[in-house]
Amino acid sequence: MTGQVPIGGYADTGLFVAAELVNRVAGDADLSDLREILAVDPPSLAALEARHAKGFAALAADLRAIFDACHLDDIDAAAAGLNGLLADHPARPHLAKDPDGTWRMHHHSADAELLPMWASICAEALARLISEGGGHRIGTCERPGCGQVFIDVSKNGSRRFCSVMCQNRVKAAAFRRRRSTTIDA
Repeated sequence: MTGQVPIGGYADTGLFVAAELVNRVAGDADLSDLREILAVDPPSLAALEARHAKGFAALAADLRAIFDACHLDDIDAAAAGLNGLLADHPARPHLAKDPDGTWRMHHHSADAELLPMWASICAEALARLISEGGGHRIGTCERPGCGQVFIDVSKNGSRRFCSVMCQNRVKAAAFRRRRSTTIDA
């Protein structure tokens, strides 16, 4: 491997859930958004109740601060935020056998409460990415007014936008500015 941080698969679910929480759960968490986000884990989906919404909104705010710090290349601040989350929601790893017979490492016991479990999963995944030199892969869209966060899974780790749509809008605006400048000249 040439300095690349492999991202994807079961072990990185916490990365993508963290980004989805930040992007979709702001202020008052909508239960339908939480259902879509937690659908990656059927037992979590089954355990989700309206009482969890406020806690997930608070977790999303904590995670936003971590994404923002990474966007500003302030990995020290991101690490401090993650250390706080990990202290409040420590992982308790154990092996669990899936129904298909596959053994998987879980960050929590089977009877863990939903919110502390996901706080631990998200914080551990982000902390692992940073510890492996991938802090630059924790991004915030550079299109003015967007603010969506993402995990950069590109080969060279140079992603700057949350979507192709945002990238195209920025490129089109730059083209219009250049064209306007040459017409005025």
